[in-house]
Formats: sequence, C-alpha cells, structure tokens
Amino acid sequence: MTPVLDPVRVVVADDQTLFRTMLARMLASDPRVRVVGQARDGREAIEQARAERPNVVLMDLQMPLLNGVEATRFLAREAPEIKVLALSAYADEDTISQALTNGAVAFIQKDVTFEDMLERVLEAGPKSPGQRRPRAPLTEREGHVLGHVAAGLSNKQIAKRLGLSEKTVRNHLSRAFNKLGATNRTEAVMTAMRRGLVTA
Repeated sequence: MTPVLDPVRVVVADDQTLFRTMLARMLASDPRVRVVGQARDGREAIEQARAERPNVVLMDLQMPLLNGVEATRFLAREAPEIKVLALSAYADEDTISQALTNGAVAFIQKDVTFEDMLERVLEAGPKSPGQRRPRAPLTEREGHVLGHVAAGLSNKQIAKRLGLSEKTVRNHLSRAFNKLGATNRTEAVMTAMRRGLVTA
C-alpha cells in the first residue's frame, strides 16, 4: 500500500503582492500543498524558511533588499534540504545560471500555466522511496531548440530559424535545462547528446 504523504510545505517569495498572494491562494487550493509563508524580499524569504522549514521555496530572482540568487545561496548553505524553485518573468540566461549553480533545483518562467507550476512544486516536494519519478522527456520543440544550440546558433538565430520569439526560445531552453538537470547551454547539450536526445 502506497503511504499517504503530508502536503508539500511551501513558502512563496515575490515582491509583487498580487502575483504572490494569488499564487499562494491557488497553490493552497490543492490538498497536496500547504502554503506556510509568504515573503516580500530575500531577507523575509530566509526568515520564513528558518521559521517554517518548508519543503519548497518559490523564489523570485528580482527582489529588493536581498535578491533571490543571494537568498538561494544562503538557503543552500544553511538548509540544503529545502528545495528552491527560482522564478522570474524576464531573467537572462546568466541570472538563471547563477540561481541554478547557487542551489536552485529548477527555474520557472512566471508565464507558465498554473498546472505546470503545481507540477514543479509537487515534483520538488518529499517523496516516498518508491514514488520518485523519472524526469519528463523533452518535447519535440525543446529537442529542436537544443539541436540548434548544439549547432552553435544563438537564441536570436534559433528564433529566426524556427519562426519564434527570443522569449519563447528562452522558455524552451529553461524547461529543457530543468528536465536535464543542467545549469547552462553546454551542460544541457552534452547531457541531451549522452541520452541520444539530440545529435551534433
């Protein structure tokens, strides 16, 4: 019999009040999630994490007083059991890479669907020994984008080649990074090539 797990304990950290409160409310509507705190900046995120010991922190990267990258670095040192999911509406690849290399387990664009956001939260939460799931496979489009990265094309060139906006290309790459457990373009391409997902 599969054990019933406690709800995933979540802190939502974002300086945009409407986004933060709405996301917290939507997450709390799912019985598999318990929102235990909200934070307006990086310092509050750390305080909430210390006080509530959540399983997951949804961490906006652009926040006042202490940004999300610095707050993530601190939590990775002090409480590595807490999984940080980095959030941003417009972070560049360097900022995303910094967040991932400083302890975030994934990066999520703010324009994802709520279902996708919820799936990431549940995936980052604690699991019973037999419950761990394999990483989701790359979509056909994500594979195409990574294939062009492997060929040495820039995001701008990929966007033109595929008839997409640069933002859409970045979204596909960030999702591919998350699925492959990669922190940068080179690592993502090498991992995908090892798995036979793209060819040079």
